[in-house]
This record gives sequence, structure tokens and C-alpha cells, in this order.
Amino acid sequence: METESSLRLLTLGEKNLAQTVFGSSIQWNKVWVHCESYLPFGLQGKFVGMTPNGEMYFRKETYLKDFSSSSKSNQHFFMHEMTHVWQHQHGMWVRTRGVFSWASTYKYTIDANKKLSKYNMEQQAQIIADYFLLKNYGIEGLKSEIGRQAGFQGAVDGNTFALYRKILPSSIL
Repeated sequence: METESSLRLLTLGEKNLAQTVFGSSIQWNKVWVHCESYLPFGLQGKFVGMTPNGEMYFRKETYLKDFSSSSKSNQHFFMHEMTHVWQHQHGMWVRTRGVFSWASTYKYTIDANKKLSKYNMEQQAQIIADYFLLKNYGIEGLKSEIGRQAGFQGAVDGNTFALYRKILPSSIL
């Protein structure tokens, strides 16, 4: 297990993983990964990732030296936090919204008439992380994480990918 207070840039594998969804819409050289609590006195939960300022903070219990070579669940967790990086870099006040995220639901249903921006911040991160699973691991990859990591509520079938594409902005590949 890593000791806290370490800091690194994304690994090449993590960047490649994230590029499958974010393409060139992230300034990769500005993304730092911390193994420490963002909150003072270690108040960040041991199994909680936080990305309030475009940098990711993981406690030693969830920090990995390379999320790209880990399980689907860990990659989903990483992509959720990468979405907060993307939100921050595209002007969302992630830190301010994060203050209230404890009251937000991470679960969602896809409404084909509702754009990504109309979902709450945490739902947006879940939608993109779930989309990552669907895109990279297929229908079974998403189904296997529903009720664990994935926030999607509904039937997963051959039409699900098209539903995600309909609500996602063009900057998401």
C-alpha cells in the first residue's frame, strides 16, 4: 500500500485509457494524482476520491500507481474522477458544487431529450464513467457493474450505446 503524501502525473496507460472517452478535450499535463486527503486532518473518506480543482485525490486505500492496469471497477472509479477533471477544465465550479454533492444522487436514468449538462455533477461523472464501461467492455461490462459502481438505472441492451451518444456532447468520443 502506498504511503500518503505522494504526487504524480497520469501514467501513459491512464492517459490512453481516458483518451478513449475524452480524446484531446483535457490538458493532460495539468492532471496530477495525489495519494493523500484533499481535506485537512485526513477528513476525506478512505474510500472516497475527490477532484475539486482539476487534480485527483485518493487515500492510500484506493490509490493505485496505475489505474489503467487495474480492474474494471477501479477503472470506472478513475474515469468518474477524470470526469471531474474534465468538468473543471471546461469551466464547472467543481469545488463549489462538491460542497453539496453529499446530497446528490449518483444514480440516473437516461432521458434521450435531456443533455448531459442537465444532470447533476455527480450524475454526469457516473454517466461518463458508465459510458466508458459500455464503450470499452460492452454491454456485459456495464451490466456487471450496475449495483456496484455504475449508476445507470434501466435495461441495458443493444440500444443503450445510442442513448448515451444522444445525451453526450461531441467532445466525448
